[in-house]
Amino acid sequence: PYGQPPPAAPARTNKWAIASLVTGVLGLVVLGVIFGIVALLQAGGRGEKGKGLAVGGLIASAVWTVAGVVALLLTAGSVLIVDRDESGQVTGEGRVLVVALRTGDCFTGFDGDTTKILVTALPCSQPHDGEVVAKLRLSGDGYPGDDKVSEQADNACFEKSIQLQKSRHSKDLEPYNLWPSRTTWHDGDREVVCLMRYTGSGTLTSPLRETIDASRRLWDELTAGDCLGKWDDESYTQRTVSCTEPYWIQVYATFALKAGPYPGQKAMDRTAQRGCERRQEKVFRGHRLPDLMWWLYPEEVEWDAGHRTAVCFAESEGRPLKKPMLPS
Repeated sequence: PYGQPPPAAPARTNKWAIASLVTGVLGLVVLGVIFGIVALLQAGGRGEKGKGLAVGGLIASAVWTVAGVVALLLTAGSVLIVDRDESGQVTGEGRVLVVALRTGDCFTGFDGDTTKILVTALPCSQPHDGEVVAKLRLSGDGYPGDDKVSEQADNACFEKSIQLQKSRHSKDLEPYNLWPSRTTWHDGDREVVCLMRYTGSGTLTSPLRETIDASRRLWDELTAGDCLGKWDDESYTQRTVSCTEPYWIQVYATFALKAGPYPGQKAMDRTAQRGCERRQEKVFRGHRLPDLMWWLYPEEVEWDAGHRTAVCFAESEGRPLKKPMLPS
């Protein structure tokens, strides 16, 4: 009689199944999935053990994938949300996208590179060097081109932030604007974010609106009788002083310009000159004329923003005065 057959060798554990479990547990998701699929295919065909290990590796990889997605969503959410109180003021400190901030929000960590738009938002009472001064939307359907969008954004932000030129920090403030790209424009994005960055010594500890110097005026805010020191060509604003203190310039008239399309600089200059000369004759009739007479009028960008005022100035050429030039 024939002898009994030798006992069958125990089934081996598929090596890919082991590799799938190890890589899956370690969070090597791609390898864990690949090794797991290979293990399931081989183990079934070869009669090897390890299907449970392969399934475990796939499950571990899936868990890591879900955890990664959740972490990504939480991270994305955190850079879009700022802690605020009931009035909307920022109360906490955290990293956030500039576009998630509101007008008046303060921040730090912006170096002037508009491609790096992640900053640290914080209350304006804490040391900071940046502020969102305006957010607005551009109009239009078709994309007007990079240069046109940039020009529109610059002009709009300038007009929105012009009052900050009265800040005592005005010469240390640099404007930066974020505007839609061609791609985001076609997706419906029209938002412009206007930023102001402080570049002076130290940091700011209050909103920019609280740094406004009440004695400073934009040129077209000046009124007849206002006295000024020497004209500051490097500033959009001028400081008014008492006409009984040493001064050099006095406004003798202002008048409104006729509405309509901008007529061009030469035509505007002629209109302002004629208007000021007529008023000069009336104001100083029978009195000594000042040393110098000159005028200001809106440039095209100011005109397009709605400015329609001409201002007439009288100036002492050789020495400051301590009494009004305008006849009483």
